[in-house]
Formats: sequence, structure tokens, C-alpha cells
Amino acid sequence: MKQMLFWQRLDCPGLEQAEIETGAGLSLSASGSLLHADTGASLRYRMQLDHHGRLSHAHIDASAPEPRQLTLQHTESGRWLVNGQAQPAWDGCQELDLQSCGLTNAFPIRRLKLGIGDSVELSMLFVRLPSLTPAICPQRYTRLPDHDGMPCYRYESPGFAADIIVDEQGFTLHYSDFLQRLPDSGRD
Repeated sequence: MKQMLFWQRLDCPGLEQAEIETGAGLSLSASGSLLHADTGASLRYRMQLDHHGRLSHAHIDASAPEPRQLTLQHTESGRWLVNGQAQPAWDGCQELDLQSCGLTNAFPIRRLKLGIGDSVELSMLFVRLPSLTPAICPQRYTRLPDHDGMPCYRYESPGFAADIIVDEQGFTLHYSDFLQRLPDSGRD
């Protein structure tokens, strides 16, 4: 199924658009663009998740504040390749999180399907904007009671915490006072 998702920043001017196609199991292809005033980032991304819901490939192309590119590959054996170079120190990272991106929190949420009260800490490959610098970042997801009938998660990383309300598919609807999804524009 294909769908177009849009997020608006709540704390500063910014928008994100993602075209998502879900496939067998938890497979997902996404292409999108992101423009955020706080980081000065203007970029386009393409991401591919395998049928287990794990990132297999991502390409990020930033045009502002200065042109940069980042290509990430996560092999079946768990090895991360960054611009084609192996990064053995990152082999324990389970997921990708792109700073200020409304889409990437959905990856662990969709894959883990936590029950209310369940909590898990993950080692994430966090990509900072606008530098496109990846680094290991511990993150915790805790499943909270539903909020207005929609699943809710507490997201925590060093020095930051937020509640994320998601739709039935695990895609972000509302992310504390940070961003919100705009109404659906239709589905194919």
C-alpha cells in the first residue's frame, strides 16, 4: 500500500513529506524531503526496510546549509556500511534515527509491537542534522496506555524525552510539542 504522509514542526518552522510503500511483513520503502529552520536542514531521503522491519539501505542528500550526502547500508549480518566503509563499532545498533524526522521513530515501534507497560532500550544509529553525522545513541521506548484510542509511546534518549502518539500502522501522529502529522492527503 502506498501513502503520502506530511508532518509539521510545532516548535519552529519546518515540514516533512514522505511517500511510503509498505510490502510483505514489515518491509517498507520511503522517499521524502525535510526542511527545518532550527537546523537549517533541507534534504531528501530514501530508505528501505526488509520484511523484518530492519533498515537495509538509506541515502540522505542534504542541499542546505551545504551540500552533503550520506549512504548507510545495514547488512543481514548486522554490519553497518557508511558511504561504503564498514563501521564495526556500530554493529550493535539495531535501528536508524534521523534527527527531526517524523518517519524514523516508526521503525522500532512497528517492529517491536510493545504491549502496554513494556519497555525496551535500543542502540540506535542517530544521524545529526545538518551535518549528517551518524553516532551511537541509546534510546528507550515504553508503551503507554492509548491516548484518545491511539497507541502512545514514551521516547527517551540522553537529555530528551517525549510522548509519541502513532496510528494503527505505527506512523507518528503527534510527537509531544515537537511535530504533528497533517491530515492524510489520500491513499493509492
